[in-house]
Amino acid sequence: MSVPFLDLKTQYNQIKDEIGSELTEVLDTCYYVLGPKVAAFEEKFAEIAGTKYCVAVSSGTAAVHIMIWAADLQPGSGIIVPPNTFTASVEGIVLAGHVPVFVDVDKDTLNLSPEKVKSFLESCSADGTPVDPKTGARIRGILAVDLYGQPAALPELEKISERYGLLLFEDACQSVNASRNGRPAGSFGTAAAFSFYPGKNLGAFGEGGAVTTNSEDIARRVRTLRDHGSREKYIYDFIGHNYRMSAFQGAVLGVKSRYISQWNDRRRDAAKRYNELLSGLPLVLPHEDGDVRHVYHLYAMHTPERDSLREFLSNGDVASGLHYPLPLHTQKAYAYLGYKAGDFPVSEWNSSCNLTLPMFPDLTQDQQIIVTEAVKSYFSQKG
Repeated sequence: MSVPFLDLKTQYNQIKDEIGSELTEVLDTCYYVLGPKVAAFEEKFAEIAGTKYCVAVSSGTAAVHIMIWAADLQPGSGIIVPPNTFTASVEGIVLAGHVPVFVDVDKDTLNLSPEKVKSFLESCSADGTPVDPKTGARIRGILAVDLYGQPAALPELEKISERYGLLLFEDACQSVNASRNGRPAGSFGTAAAFSFYPGKNLGAFGEGGAVTTNSEDIARRVRTLRDHGSREKYIYDFIGHNYRMSAFQGAVLGVKSRYISQWNDRRRDAAKRYNELLSGLPLVLPHEDGDVRHVYHLYAMHTPERDSLREFLSNGDVASGLHYPLPLHTQKAYAYLGYKAGDFPVSEWNSSCNLTLPMFPDLTQDQQIIVTEAVKSYFSQKG
């Protein structure tokens, strides 16, 4: 039996009647962009994220861009960000007119390291003002990424941000319904960005995203920016963009948001089972901080034999993934920033050694046994 990396059809079959009813309402009203379905979802998702406001947008990339854009930082500001993330995290900084400033991650969590951020800021704040030594950009923000579904060390980063007068942003695109210290992902710092790409824990039937915040000003600016800078039709306060969410996606997400907690509980159960089945093998398994609800958007393990193991699994019809095979500071798109291989060893270790196994709410115990037996077979044949 083959094991897919992701199974969206089984989930859809469980809720297809509810989805169909909601989509029929959209078709009957002919309200296709924003509208009541999106507004209802925004209200529900603000509850999930534990914030006063949620503004739905067209994608996770749009969410990262628009939350930083809405903060109205001085153009060319430096924003600290980890290099081992999807490019959209850093694209949002660049599109908002700012400068990515890479800092390495913790090896346990693979999230932005508060200690490394603190050391970096101390090293470049001789006159009390942190300035990126590579680009000369005045550092005014931090963008933490909740990699693989585990919230970053956001309480510590909040303290660092406060000390240096920085804004803290959260890329929560992989951590819907996760939490740290009892606080939901999306409730930290100035604002947070979420993605509802179909493969995410809470996935739309296409693209979708959202910004959550407790700031009335940020929420108002995001709402205006997503609609061409318009606070009312044909009245423009400033230049914006078309980042509006489709009513179809709002309807789908409204249904799916009812189930996200139980779906994530099943992901957590699957991760626990993987940990038990893979124990004793020469692998670095995912680490979950004790004060965290990790929602395992991805189950990432690490081995220096990643490539040969992945090929072995593929030959046995077991799917796997690489997230992400090249850290951003080594990519051509960001070469202008002046970084090189070797600058961020933990991020580079992650990129060279990570292998993500099948993970979705309907992953069965039998499927996990097939996956883990294949992994065991690989190592046993090597003696």
